[in-house]
Amino acid sequence: MRRMRIIARLNLRKQLLLLIGISTLMIFSLQLYYYSKFYGLAEDKENVHTAKMIRQVEENVTSFSQDIKDAALAASYNTVIHDYMGSDDPIYRLKLNKNVLEITSGIKSSNKNIESIVLVDKERNITGASSPFDYMILEELEKKYRPDMRRPESQFFGKIYNSEKMEKAAYLYAHPVFSSLNDTADFAELGMVIVVYKTEILDRILTDIKATPSSLLLILDNEQRIVAADERAMKGSLFDTALLDGIGSDSKDHKIDYNQKLTHVQVKEMALLNWKIVSLIPVNEMTDELRWIRNVGLMIGAAMTLLIFIMGLLFIRSVTIPFGRIVRFVNFIGNNGGKQRLKLPVQNEMGILSAEINKMLDKLDETNEKFIQAKTSLYQMEIAKKQAELSFLQSQINPHFLYNTLECIRSIGLASRVMEIVEISTSMAQIFRYSIKEDNFVRIRNELECIQDYLRIMSIRFMDKFSVNIRIDEQILDKRMPKMILQPVVENAVYHGLERKNGKGVLTVTGIITESRTIRFEIADSGKGMKAEELMQLRQSLQASDPNEGDMASRGLGLLNIHQRIRLAFGEPYGIEINSIDNEGTQVFVHIPILENGAE
Repeated sequence: MRRMRIIARLNLRKQLLLLIGISTLMIFSLQLYYYSKFYGLAEDKENVHTAKMIRQVEENVTSFSQDIKDAALAASYNTVIHDYMGSDDPIYRLKLNKNVLEITSGIKSSNKNIESIVLVDKERNITGASSPFDYMILEELEKKYRPDMRRPESQFFGKIYNSEKMEKAAYLYAHPVFSSLNDTADFAELGMVIVVYKTEILDRILTDIKATPSSLLLILDNEQRIVAADERAMKGSLFDTALLDGIGSDSKDHKIDYNQKLTHVQVKEMALLNWKIVSLIPVNEMTDELRWIRNVGLMIGAAMTLLIFIMGLLFIRSVTIPFGRIVRFVNFIGNNGGKQRLKLPVQNEMGILSAEINKMLDKLDETNEKFIQAKTSLYQMEIAKKQAELSFLQSQINPHFLYNTLECIRSIGLASRVMEIVEISTSMAQIFRYSIKEDNFVRIRNELECIQDYLRIMSIRFMDKFSVNIRIDEQILDKRMPKMILQPVVENAVYHGLERKNGKGVLTVTGIITESRTIRFEIADSGKGMKAEELMQLRQSLQASDPNEGDMASRGLGLLNIHQRIRLAFGEPYGIEINSIDNEGTQVFVHIPILENGAE
């Protein structure tokens, strides 16, 4: 008892601590929920901003590349250059050389991002080379690309880099020069224009739109080497593209581990140059502005937790202590009984509760006395009932005696060679043995055997007055059902339907699994049938589970008993349905659930 009082007291403390813990958890969970929502919004906002920034870089790079392309076009379509490169007369070419240099110098001066413009004739002679570097570029270009400039569309952006001869990579655009500008077979190849351009302006473009202090914005060429970066020290180095596996040109939320930091990455492909724009932003820098929200939330949560704790202490003094006394008193009464009553000198709700407990105990004592008297009377009635049942059992026929009698009849039939007696006695014995089995649920094939035993007897009695058609789905033969459900229905069909019919009839027994996953049996006869008033009366009795008097009671009592057994075993959706037409026949539908091993 003392232990139970200690446990009760500890339970009150635990419940209070649990309440404080749950409240604290709810507060911090709510803060965490809103923080995570704002965190997601901040990431989405930064993703959209980064996507816009990448599009801006793409537009700038596209404009930059178009300027380089326009410079090459201006040189390749110039008629003076056509005359110069198309002439085989060295004197004539010498006269035009100055004009050609002025044209290429003018084009170069119009775009400060052009490092040099080199004209190469079809014999691969260079005009306009300003340094040995230009000759090296042509040499490496021939090795790497082997350009075929025999078609007007033979133009490309490229990159030349030889680590043994060159300090840095050279980026260029090559465009063919033809004597005809139409896309027909009458043009003649004159050579090509090579525009070598600078990429320093791309560094300034990236630096001007830096997103966060530690973010990186890179432009990679087709060899994954960094063309431009907002961190100048990275320019020209190789980028580990394995980090970008599975990341396409979209603005979705992709995260990688870069320099031991969780980093958001976006990639944009530029088809014209075969380059990539890569944005790398540390996730923690994307959400820096939310940190103060988190800190304020933690302080508010701590303050609310302290307030809840103080309120809990006040609750203990005003409610928990008196409630603990009530619990100890209830435990004492529950274990020891007696006439003790609770005395609690308080005027609040706990005092009202103690007064109600005392009233309840008074009523409980009164009820217990009445219960003891009623139980004594019930015991006396049970003893009388058992004595009556014993007398009834003593008056019953011994099953062994009945078996022996049927076996004797069967032996006499065999001796007299009257096979009808043999078959009737054998079927009777099997039906009797089946009906007194202790199992309440049997397999459907066993119930079917009982029906067949009964029909063998009836076929002998009525001498082919009716034919039998049994069609049971093989899938349900091993399912289980309540015992002696179908045989009384079949017997009812024979006795009330087929026996009273003039002429021969047909009895059909079918069993299937319906679309609603239930088992449905149909016992149909082409017998006497029922009048509409009789059918309505029988249906009402089945629905109300209350047999009426008169003819319905003799005809429908067996069906009502089966209907009640099914309803008691499985509930409302199951039971019996009846259709009948006077002088045409009757259909009885039996609905039961699918059972694998006994009742469910």
